[in-house]
Amino acid sequence: MNLNGRQGTSSLFTPNAQFDNRNYKLDINSVEPMLTYVRGTLFRIVTGYKFENKKNSPVYGGEKSSSSAVNLETKYNVLQNSSITGKFTFNNISYKSSNGGAASTVSYIMLDGLLPGKNYLWNITVTKRLLNNLELNFQYDGRKAGVSKTVHIGRATLTALF
Repeated sequence: MNLNGRQGTSSLFTPNAQFDNRNYKLDINSVEPMLTYVRGTLFRIVTGYKFENKKNSPVYGGEKSSSSAVNLETKYNVLQNSSITGKFTFNNISYKSSNGGAASTVSYIMLDGLLPGKNYLWNITVTKRLLNNLELNFQYDGRKAGVSKTVHIGRATLTALF
């Protein structure tokens, strides 16, 4: 079991008056309990929940966001040279802005690149060690943010380990 709590600030101040609409000072509070189960060297599953509040200073717009995310991650080692990892996150975000939009610099930071409402993110990675110093990765990422269309991304990488 693990419990992470965070309290902090994040800010951006631009000296040029032309970019004043990009300034922000966020107060951030979050709590994240996690539970991990490990079975030898073959299998691991991690589940958790994260609640996070972010508030922008009233001087810079006064936006507020509240995020509730449920996470599930699993890893299975196949033999000694291969592994399969899967991750899934459901994140429900409420966002309040004085200008009513979620298309500004501060909204992007406050929403972690997601959109208000229900957000789904998933990932599957297959890793295969070819030789002692070569590793082949196939990765698939998917996301459905708010009311936007689903995005699918696939990658393949060959890594040399020195």
